[in-house]
Amino acid sequence: MRGRLNYYLIKFGLFGFGEKWNKIDICGGSMKIGGFCNIDMVASSDVFADMEKDALPFRDNSADTVICISAINYFSRERGGEIVADAYRVLKPGGVARFASQDLRSIAEKYVANDRGFFFQTLPNGKQRFHGETAADKINSWFYGYKTGKGKHCKYFYDFETLALIFKKAGFKNIQNKKYGESAIAEIKEIDNRPDQMFFLEATK
Repeated sequence: MRGRLNYYLIKFGLFGFGEKWNKIDICGGSMKIGGFCNIDMVASSDVFADMEKDALPFRDNSADTVICISAINYFSRERGGEIVADAYRVLKPGGVARFASQDLRSIAEKYVANDRGFFFQTLPNGKQRFHGETAADKINSWFYGYKTGKGKHCKYFYDFETLALIFKKAGFKNIQNKKYGESAIAEIKEIDNRPDQMFFLEATK
């Protein structure tokens, strides 16, 4: 598999293969953002890696930008901390990390307010946007229901405070809760999504 070969070429520094990428997208799925190395377990990934166990193959202090959008929640809190620490390792001093996750606080507030307009949205094809028959079913999906193509499901439901603490322990500074589309990253319009349910954390090394 080309993506897995790329992983080892970068990891072992063969032919300077990884040097063309200084922007990294962790678990980007099938989404392709120009100039970013997409690291995931889908066939179209630039680098095939199982982030449940693999480290980022890039050298220390080699990347300008690391993003992870709507993916950190598919790992345990412990493994999430390891991924954040690895992002810190590969970033250059002054490099920027942007992570986004479904917002526990915001969605819990919608649940308490019985916001049926949010929980019972329908898609253009008539299907409900969120899994489950009741609001309780739906909010539980963010804890353990949603699955990736590889069968992994959500394992931790973050609020900004918790993810910011993980970033602080990893060594990041200037940790901010950014608005949708508000960023120091030039490609932000291609990066952010689902502002009705996400928070956006941005930090510098």
